Amino acid sequence: MQRARAFFYVAAGVFLLALKKTLLISGLLLALTASVASAGGINLSWNDCVEGGGAQDATFACNTNTGTAGTLYASFVPNFDQTLCAFEFVIDVQSAGAALPEWWKFKAAGTCRQASMTMNTNFTTGPFGCVDSWHGQFVLQDFNYLIGHSGPNTARIWGGGEIHCDTWEFVDTGVEYYCFALIINRAKTVDTGSCPGCSEPVCLVFNELRLYDPLDRAWTSLNAPAQRNYVTWQGGGIGDPAGCPLATPTTKATWGRIKALYR
Repeated sequence: MQRARAFFYVAAGVFLLALKKTLLISGLLLALTASVASAGGINLSWNDCVEGGGAQDATFACNTNTGTAGTLYASFVPNFDQTLCAFEFVIDVQSAGAALPEWWKFKAAGTCRQASMTMNTNFTTGPFGCVDSWHGQFVLQDFNYLIGHSGPNTARIWGGGEIHCDTWEFVDTGVEYYCFALIINRAKTVDTGSCPGCSEPVCLVFNELRLYDPLDRAWTSLNAPAQRNYVTWQGGGIGDPAGCPLATPTTKATWGRIKALYR
């Protein structure tokens, strides 16, 4: 009887040790799975978000002044569930040539295509490839276009937007959300008064998105790509992605600086 009991206790101990190891391994696997599943990031794509089938490269024959040349969709996947009421962003532009083409000079007074890039944050009428994070509520939105920011063939686009922070939106981990879109038209591409450089390859990199959580009263930053944080124009032609300004340090902006765009 004593031998039987001893054998039982030894067997039970071995079983419990094996069970502990199994639970430990299972816990590690679950933790790893949760970590991978909750990893967020930023995406950039032409004509829709990445999940909605947006393209990495955009081409245009540069043969007309009418219509839209392309729409850049900036989207994000949150690192964690959170509330939102404002965002800031940085996108860097780099052309293949030694100087930024006139066709790619926007916004600033006196530039060749001053009004040819506009911003949109209202996705209530589509496209619907990703989730609308704002539901058309924006009261402030704008961007700036800094030509020559990191050299003569570069530009930096930075800006942001805000909804009423007492009517914040909630976003879930693992879901790709629209954040904003930059619409580029075809004006001044051909004929008298046209701006040269439409056919020159260009790379655009979404370097940072900052999201403001009104409940935590804190900004969070997304820098890593969820799937792809850069796109090319006319094939890019400057490396894929080594020639793009992927490592360009972003300049931290405060919401006060974003609001200053409207003054």
